Amino acid sequence: MSAVVDLVSGMAEVLLGAWVFTNVVEWISYRFKLPAGFVGSFVAAVATALPETLVPIVAIATGRQEGVAVGAILGAPLMLSTLAMGVGGIAVALASALGYRGSPEVRCDQLRFDARHFLAAYALTLLATLVKSWPLRCAVAALLIALYAYYLKRLSGIGEPIERPSLPVELAHPALAAALSTLLLAVSVLLMVLGARSFARGVEEISLSVGLSSLVVSSLLTPVATELPEKVNSVIWYIRGRDRLALGNVTGAMVFQATFPVSIGLVFTRWDLSPRDLTYLLVPMASMLALYLRGRRGRLDWVTMTAMAPLYPLPALASAGTTL
Repeated sequence: MSAVVDLVSGMAEVLLGAWVFTNVVEWISYRFKLPAGFVGSFVAAVATALPETLVPIVAIATGRQEGVAVGAILGAPLMLSTLAMGVGGIAVALASALGYRGSPEVRCDQLRFDARHFLAAYALTLLATLVKSWPLRCAVAALLIALYAYYLKRLSGIGEPIERPSLPVELAHPALAAALSTLLLAVSVLLMVLGARSFARGVEEISLSVGLSSLVVSSLLTPVATELPEKVNSVIWYIRGRDRLALGNVTGAMVFQATFPVSIGLVFTRWDLSPRDLTYLLVPMASMLALYLRGRRGRLDWVTMTAMAPLYPLPALASAGTTL
């Protein structure tokens, strides 16, 4: 019963936090004329990716089983490129059918930009995984950090400022508006973090009650519990037709997860993946490549996005019976 309470209360907190977060981020973007690409793929993406990023860091720092750390690192990009995309596709289709937005297609300029950097990062990670050399892993880790810095530099000039958002309260005084927006942003992130923790606790209790291994929990369930609820931000933006923010919130988080957390894993764990465990790298790469190719004309249909969701459990099924 406590697990169900954690799930329900956690989701309620995340939903409230996501609603506040999306409104505040839109207002900040409009107020300071920030490019929508930068806001979606960095500000929103990194802010909502921080909770699950702490999972592998804490696991490594406390000396827990490496499977927990590596599973959490590899599970986040996997979930984002498959399940989160599927949720977005369903949201777009429903919003279009109900008249909240026009076409059931989304603008995917941001996805194509982010996908190129993600694929480059994971290609380097795959190389470091196949070549069993700690010095090479350290070199690749340094390259991943440099790649993310380069990505942020290019990202800062992408996308036009968003349209003026409709807010329940308009503040004319700049200092008061800045203070209130900062406070609301902090409160919204705190709500999402606390909600995700409660949701994660409920998922873990249920998974342990049915006897799942720590590797499966970490790679398959932890990203769902800690990151997928926070992608409600993207659902809200899809409904509002703010596709660059919605997609950037997912794909920007993927670029972050494929660089910073992976670099930590390469340096501070054995990173000894079995041949079957390589699917944790190959499935997200295949998913993003398919989305990139389908979106070459600048539009991505909801069917293609939804079709990525069934790929999510494949790595866990492929690596069943292996241990880290």
